[in-house]
Parts: sequence; C-alpha cells; structure tokens
Amino acid sequence: MNACLTDLGSETSARVPRFSPLGRSKSLGGSTILLVMLIVTIVTAAVGIAFVVTNAGQRMGARASNYIAAERVADGAVEYGFGIWKQRIFMNNGAITTAVANNNATAPLPPGFQYDTAANNGPLSFTATDAYGAPASTPVPTVVSMINYPGWKGYSYNYLVSAKVVTTNQLGSIIKAGVRRRFQYVEVPIFQMMFFFNDDLAMYNPATMTVGGLVHTNGNLYLSQESGLTFNNNVSYAGTYSNNTIPPYGSTYKSWSSSDQPPTLNGALTQVPVAAPLGVSMTSNFNTSDTNPNNDGFQEIIQLPNSAFPDPPEIAQRRMSNKAGIVITINGATATLALQNSTVATTAQQTAIKAAFTGKTTLYDQREGKTVDVANIDVSLLTPALNALGAANFNLVLYVVDTTPVSVSSPNPKTIRLNNGGVLPDAGLTIASQNPVYIKGDYNTGTSSSVPSTSVPANATGNPNDTDSPTAPGYTRKSSSVLADAVMFLSNSWSDANSSLALSSRNASNTTYNTAIMSGYLPSGYTNSSGVQYGYDGGANNFPRFLESWTNKTCTYTGSMVELFASQTFTGAWALGNVYAPPTRRWNFDTNFLNSAPPGSLICVVYSRGSWSKF
Repeated sequence: MNACLTDLGSETSARVPRFSPLGRSKSLGGSTILLVMLIVTIVTAAVGIAFVVTNAGQRMGARASNYIAAERVADGAVEYGFGIWKQRIFMNNGAITTAVANNNATAPLPPGFQYDTAANNGPLSFTATDAYGAPASTPVPTVVSMINYPGWKGYSYNYLVSAKVVTTNQLGSIIKAGVRRRFQYVEVPIFQMMFFFNDDLAMYNPATMTVGGLVHTNGNLYLSQESGLTFNNNVSYAGTYSNNTIPPYGSTYKSWSSSDQPPTLNGALTQVPVAAPLGVSMTSNFNTSDTNPNNDGFQEIIQLPNSAFPDPPEIAQRRMSNKAGIVITINGATATLALQNSTVATTAQQTAIKAAFTGKTTLYDQREGKTVDVANIDVSLLTPALNALGAANFNLVLYVVDTTPVSVSSPNPKTIRLNNGGVLPDAGLTIASQNPVYIKGDYNTGTSSSVPSTSVPANATGNPNDTDSPTAPGYTRKSSSVLADAVMFLSNSWSDANSSLALSSRNASNTTYNTAIMSGYLPSGYTNSSGVQYGYDGGANNFPRFLESWTNKTCTYTGSMVELFASQTFTGAWALGNVYAPPTRRWNFDTNFLNSAPPGSLICVVYSRGSWSKF
C-alpha cells in the first residue's frame, strides 16, 4: 500500500502547464488574430470581386439589351422598307432598278436611334440582285415555279434590303445593329393559262370539248358533262368545287340529271389561294359606293377615264389607253390618232395607220337584241403600216375607241370590228378597247386576199382530231391579244345583211382564231339595269360569244382566255334559240405565251419576304 502511495505521490508531483483563468495563452491568441484578419481580407476581396463581376455582368446584360433593342429597330426599318419597295414596284408597273428603289428611301426611327449611313450607304439600302444574289443595277429575272399553284410559272425579281442603326446607352457605350433581308417580286403572266377567271367558272354540259393548258378561277368551280368534257392540265380554284350540283341559275336552264357525269381530269385538281390580278394593291383602290367613276373595278383597265374626276395613279398606270403606244379615237365618221409612250411615226405613217379605219356600218346583234354601230378596222391595212414603224418605235399596243355619244340621232351601242386579220405585224400586236369587239374571220392564221381560209388545215378538214395546223403553210402565228368589253367571234361566212334574219340564214363556216382574249362577261344570276335576273351564263365555253349556226362546223382556237369583270356595254343574257348554235370547239392553249406573252400582257403579282440575317 505504501508503495502504491509512494508511486501516486511521484505522479502528482510531476510539472504541468499553467492554466490561465482568462483563456488561451498569449502565443495562441496572436495566431488567432492573424487568422481572423486573413479571413476578413479574403472575404473582403471576394466581396469586391463579386461586386466587380456583378457590375460587369449588369453592364454586359444592359449592353445586350441595348443591342437587341437596336436590332429590333433595324428590323422594323427593314419591314417599313418592304412597304416602300412594294409601293414603288406597284407605281412603276413592274420591277424597279436599284436607283429607283433607293431614291430617298427611309423609315422613321424612335427617339435615341439614328441610321449608320456610313456603314449602310444610306438610311435604307435597296440592292437589286441577279439570280445568284450578286448586286445588279437592274434585277435579273429568273423563272420560278409557284409553290401554291401547281404548274404555274413566274418571273422572280430579287432585292436585298438593309438598315443599320446606332444608339448610345446610359453608360456612354455606342451600340450598332444591322439587319438584311431578301425581298422577292414575282410576275405571273395571266396569259399562261387556257382559262383565268376572276369570278365563278362553270362548264355545264358543253358540246364535246377537250381543254388544254392550265385552268383557274378565283371563285367557285362548277364542272359537269354529258357528251364529254376533258381537262388535260392542272385545274385550280379558290372557292369551292362541285361536279354534281349546279347553282340555281333559274328555270330557263336544264337542271342536273342522271345522265350528267363528272369531267375527266388528267391533271391535278387543287384548291389554292386567290391569285390577285395586277397585285393586291389594285383592289384597295376600287370603290363602287363613291361618286368617282374611275375606280369601280377591273373594267377600268380597258376604259377611258372620266376627266371630270380624279384617276387614281395605281389605276391610271394600268389603263390600256395609257399603256398603248398608239391611240385611235373615232367620233362619228372621223378618226384621230395620238402617239404616246415614245412612239415615233412620220406623218405619212400616221396617215397610213388612220386609213385602217374604213368607216362605219351597222349589224343586228341577236344576243343584245338590237342594232349596233360598227367601226371597222381593216387589219390588212394596219399590219404593213405598223411593220413600217418597227418594234423599236412602237410598243405593239394599240388602243381603238369609238367615243361617239349615244344620242337620239345615234342611239345604237358603239362597237369595233377587226376585219381581214389573218396576218398580224411581225413583232405581234395587242388591240384594246372599252367597246365590244367583233373579230370577223380567221385571225392570225396567215390568210389574206391571196391566201384563202381553206389554206388553213384546221379549216379545210374541220380539224376532227384537233391536230391540224391552225395556220396556213409558211406563216408563224404572232403573239397577240384582244381586250374589250366583250369579244364576239364571227366566222368566215358572216354577212351583216343576214344578221337580223333567222338562225337558219346565219350559217357559219370553219374558222380559226389565234389570239388571247380578255373581256367581261355576265355571271350566272346577273341582274340587269331593269332588275331582271338572268339564268346560266353559258359557261367558259361560251366566253367568246357566237351569233351564227355553227352546227357541224369547227371553231379552232389557240390562245388564252381571261375574265376579270362584268361587261358594261353588252349586257344581253346568254341564250341559244335564235342567237346561235354551238360549234365543235377545238380549243388549245398557245404554248408560245410561256416564253413570249402578248404585248402589254396582264400579270398576277406576288410579293414575299425571304431570308433574314445580321451584319
């Protein structure tokens, strides 16, 4: 036990550190202060770094926001430029040069933004391009397929439009943003189709008929057959389509029966958007509710404007009377001639052109039920006179109008007749009038006083298989169109003296017409000025009007038919009876129009925006 005590005592007597009642030792306290100071320094530095980073991030975020705002302003300017560009193309009636597009072109900017003209060659920069996007002083057209319209072709003109804006943000930094976008203007010739109707198109139980070429209506499409109706190309419509019901055209026309059958369609049948003739801006100028007679509809294209009222420039530039190189005005028995649009003609040449007007006669029009005055134009005299001018001195568009006032002494409607039109000017010819126009005998076939109509194979044989040539040997048909209030086909056998007699005394002979026509018609259900509602309009097969008995005779036609408006002068209802008996129709689209449209040709217009990029 003592030993144990002794050992215990030895142990308790060992040296130990002094315990400080106030805490740690002095050496340990100094290290702690240094550590704390170091931590404080690090934290302070971290906070400072975080502040700097946060501030820089805020500045970068603000700069990005400012750039986005500038970019949106530039994009808005380009979008504003789209409207300027469309209007300038519309007002210039077609594709424009880089210089015309850029003339004082600008768009308003919000406060705080300016154009960077040094970097963009002006506020808004319009640059015409070629097919590959390279800059050009004049746009180079390229042939394109119209995606929404099967089989249609158009001519595309491309432009690159750009805007660059600059602004200063709150910190004094300069922000710049530029936007480029491609704009496309496409011209779609209307005369690339066999039929183009702006209103409903119907073909109800026509005589056996095969239709070549594209067919389109901006309205409803009604097709049926009894003996045979065949379409060999694409058919499109913007409204509705029916092949087994016919609208209520009135009790005067045959109703649907069990013998009626759908047509044969060898191409695509497609519902498509409305194709706007002359561009969507054209219709925005029409107004039938105001007192101005110069803005009532598409008929303005062929009409003279009323000088007592303003003529909207968008319409004025598309009037054929303004587009023509030569205008022949007939008043009473006198013809006057005016040259315009850079036409050059000597006094002798002008006299020769006026001599093509060979005076006035009358005939009885059975469909109108009245006698009409006829101003006769001898095309065989007109052709050599126009050939003498040459295409360099004449734009190949002739406007002929009879302005003789309808009065007690001259009560009959005024019309134009084209006689002896077998041979047309070498470069082609378009004849337009606000009057109804008769085409008498072969037109653009090569026939003349020394080449009889039987020299045209289609006339000699009756063209039973629709394969015989529509021209006399050695003649190449010219690019041609006739635009009028209404177009009537008179055969080679027509006689004015028999015009008022019974149908049996008005027998037609085989006749061939090679020309596009654009005219008005009277739609089914049309109500005339006396409040009488008509029945069926006769269909597209009766778009050119007939006044003879064509029984067992052939009407061979090569061209394109366009309807845009209701006739204003000739408003007689379609009917058979004593008016006419239908021909065997051999109607074909003139494929030459795909590469050489008639002079002054009408077009549909498509504007579109393309790819977008920054710079």
